[in-house]
Amino acid sequence: MSLLFACITVLLWVIGSAVVGLSSYDCSEVADNFIPCVTYLVELESRPADRCCSGLQVLNQMAKINDKGPRDICQCIEDLAYTMNAPYVASRIQSLSRECHIHFSFPISIAMDCYR
Repeated sequence: MSLLFACITVLLWVIGSAVVGLSSYDCSEVADNFIPCVTYLVELESRPADRCCSGLQVLNQMAKINDKGPRDICQCIEDLAYTMNAPYVASRIQSLSRECHIHFSFPISIAMDCYR
């Protein structure tokens, strides 16, 4: 069910972006998809929640829509980490890809180097 919701969300986002010609992302949408991962990244949970992994799938699809997508998503995640003052654990960031069985289409690291 959550996969269906994620697919619908991405589809609506793509249609909306095409209609209004957006070149960057609404960080609130990025945050909605990334926030379920924070409890894992700060070691409050032993594994990422299903909503975290499905949110990362949505972000991966969003990152592929335009050339600036990966950088924009990374920047939103960086801003979110700064705003929340969340001490992400480097090993958790590195294991997130493996735990969710996903290869990121956007950069994410402890350094949050969005321009790599």
